[in-house]
Amino acid sequence: MGRAGRGYSSYRGRRTLNDILKWVALGLLVLVVAVVGCLMWWQEYIVFTDKGLEFRPPFSLREEDPEGPGDVSVVIQPDQSGEEIPVTEPEAAGMRAVQLPVSALLEGTALGQLEQAGADALILEMKDQEGQLGWLSQQTYAQRAQVNAGAEVNQILEQWNQGEVYTVALVCCFRDNTIPYFYNSTATRVTGGNWRDELGLRWLSPDSQEARDYLAALCGELAQLGFDEILLDCCSFPTQGNLQQITPSVSYQSGEFDQTMGDFLAQVKEAVAPYGTILSLRMTRQNLIQNGVNGGLTAQVAEEYAQRIWMEEDGEQPSLVQLLTQAGISQGEERLVEVVTQLEEENFLPQGVFRRE
Repeated sequence: MGRAGRGYSSYRGRRTLNDILKWVALGLLVLVVAVVGCLMWWQEYIVFTDKGLEFRPPFSLREEDPEGPGDVSVVIQPDQSGEEIPVTEPEAAGMRAVQLPVSALLEGTALGQLEQAGADALILEMKDQEGQLGWLSQQTYAQRAQVNAGAEVNQILEQWNQGEVYTVALVCCFRDNTIPYFYNSTATRVTGGNWRDELGLRWLSPDSQEARDYLAALCGELAQLGFDEILLDCCSFPTQGNLQQITPSVSYQSGEFDQTMGDFLAQVKEAVAPYGTILSLRMTRQNLIQNGVNGGLTAQVAEEYAQRIWMEEDGEQPSLVQLLTQAGISQGEERLVEVVTQLEEENFLPQGVFRRE
């Protein structure tokens, strides 16, 4: 049997000089291609210096401070375009809010007015002291008392609240000149009728479960419409006017106004919780000062239920931040929103401007 049958290849003869030169040329070609490829790949890291050409791979690129110590440097990470990416610190979060009427949304002028005022947040009064609502509520009391806005407002509010502007719903709680007229069971009473405050306005009674249910349901609807924050005003028992005329109810008899307000705010908090809405309170110095006239809206109640506290800056001492701290409210500086007459550029705290009638 021949060699081929045993697995050997046949004889091909000796290699000539031409064959050797071909292999040498092929090797040189491969070497040239490899060198060119490497130069193309690393060319952005070959730089001219006063010492000639230098090779600086990406892990050694540095921005050196010629006046500082030689071992202090900052690593620069180029993007795909080769340009340096500036590193900036995020600005501190704040709020510069201005109140506008709901009609500004309907007319499409809200954004322009905010920009003109230098504001980045919007306050909308969604329930006023007359009891009128800025949207179409599904609550029976609102429908029968005819305090609703038109049906088209809800859709506009939903669209606006899907945008980037932080929007606060201002709700006047227990001061309500309409619902107590239609539903005496919800009213703060005097002998023979509804009690009226120093402005001649009726009040819902915080002791009325019907009144608390109505207000909590309204807040739940506003949260569902997409508001970022709900700010409760007049969220207490009445503190001004002829209080001696008021027919004593449960809280007046026990003196536990703060317990009633805490129960109400717990109910509101539960109504807005599914939507992640911030719950805030508008307060005064008297609400926080020990033994002050607070109508149940005490520092302890605010500490437990208010994520933000809106207070009017009056220039008195102690400052609002100090007052919150002294009253036992934690993170007072972070939770405080100063109510001012106009936005102040030098003010580092969140600010809110309410519309002046």
